[in-house]
Amino acid sequence: MFLPRIFLPNVILAVLLAACGGEERPLLVPAETAQVVAGAGDVDAGAVARVADVVARELPLLRRQLGLARVERFFVHVHESRSAMPESLVAGLHEDAAGFAMLGSHQVHIVWGEVQRLAVRLSGVVRHELVHELLDQLVAPQGRYLPRWFHEGLAQLLAGDTYLSASEDDLVWRLAAGNLPPFGSLERRFPETRFELRSAYAQSYSYVAWLERNYGLPLLLRTARNTDERTSFGRSLVAQTGRSSLQLQDAWRDYVLYGSGASWRVLRENWFGLSMILVLPVLVLALIRRLRREERARRVLEQRARQAQEVDEA
Repeated sequence: MFLPRIFLPNVILAVLLAACGGEERPLLVPAETAQVVAGAGDVDAGAVARVADVVARELPLLRRQLGLARVERFFVHVHESRSAMPESLVAGLHEDAAGFAMLGSHQVHIVWGEVQRLAVRLSGVVRHELVHELLDQLVAPQGRYLPRWFHEGLAQLLAGDTYLSASEDDLVWRLAAGNLPPFGSLERRFPETRFELRSAYAQSYSYVAWLERNYGLPLLLRTARNTDERTSFGRSLVAQTGRSSLQLQDAWRDYVLYGSGASWRVLRENWFGLSMILVLPVLVLALIRRLRREERARRVLEQRARQAQEVDEA
């Protein structure tokens, strides 16, 4: 994930304060211009080294994938834990995030304690945040015009890992009911509740992955580079694909519901509950019939009891 640019002034100050407090921090230069440093808290040197190894391995691969000719210098800060970080640094960070990128400031932050607590793959977290940084460099200085859903969708796609374990299965019911939020609502901010946030990440990943399969990554990157204050990402995408936004999104919805296999997976996972719903009317009718039989039997017994009492009294 990434923090919006509106957080940058306070966050940059917090990073500087965290870096200046205490003993000298180790500095590693694992690959090209990426520098991995220890951040807030008592960061284990082994943790910094592991992150540096992942950055050194993944950065050249992502650079080639994104077609980035030159990488500007940026820092990867490894923090001990969320609690050790300045409050202003984690104010916009979701509780289930193990890292974030600060767009426009050339900073990536990895929270080592959250990586361990959430039991997520370190390589997936690092790749995700590196994609944010490199994509921002690719489209600079027009990065603020890229929609967040594209940023997050591409980061998940190239990381080979989804955030909050989001998947297309999460979209089936909402697509079928027609209550999935429009992409326009995910341009600048994502929802805050866990359910809505997971759905937003699933939606972003699925749509970007579908676009990449059908039109290729180079087309998506051209679309991003052509986005600026005069040309929105949506208009740029229409120009590159030759299809309207409505046509693209309708085709994607059809794929999720009928071509991705998500509907069958959801049906299989919820088969028992659905079968109970289907069987419920039959069970209700059977119960009604049984209650009626028992009521009739009760009345017959009561009538016989009265007749026997009358005979005894006579």
